[in-house]
Amino acid sequence: LSLESRRATEVATLITKYGGRPVVAPALREVPLESNTAAVDFAAALLLGDIDIGVFLTGVGVRAIVEIFEQAHPGEAIRDALSRIKVAVRGPKPAAVFRELGIPIWVTAPEPNTWRELLAAIETRADEAPLAGARVAVQEYGVPNQQLIDALLARGASVLPVPVYRWALPDDLDRLRGAVGAVAGGSID
Repeated sequence: LSLESRRATEVATLITKYGGRPVVAPALREVPLESNTAAVDFAAALLLGDIDIGVFLTGVGVRAIVEIFEQAHPGEAIRDALSRIKVAVRGPKPAAVFRELGIPIWVTAPEPNTWRELLAAIETRADEAPLAGARVAVQEYGVPNQQLIDALLARGASVLPVPVYRWALPDDLDRLRGAVGAVAGGSID
């Protein structure tokens, strides 16, 4: 059973490749925020040099932020501004987006790529950019990561949360209901 939404086809292909029979039932969808004033505020702060560290948690979130920025500020201004801050990424997906954009990454969280590893990786580079007094923007996903925000605040950083999208149930719940029934009925290994 795969509950994947965005990469459902790729996951089903992998399951098949290894001899399984995929049952795909997307469990959520990412809904862009209609009015994203936080992202616009982040872009303004970034362009003014008011951000020291950018914490990016998801690849889809990075892409959404860049699209929002480019609508308001076409050209290289946003990429140049992102290149001037310390970019910290939680894992391979946001790292891939920054590599595509040609923007240097300062810190990448090691496996298992949680916010805890990311925070620890940032702290190991405190000689280059201490959190105390730093202005940190945090790209959120689905819901705010209050534990990460609290940990940054506890270390003396000022934090600008940047929500990009929210999570919602899929439009069609039939496949998800069917998957729940299949699990409960014992037909999913």
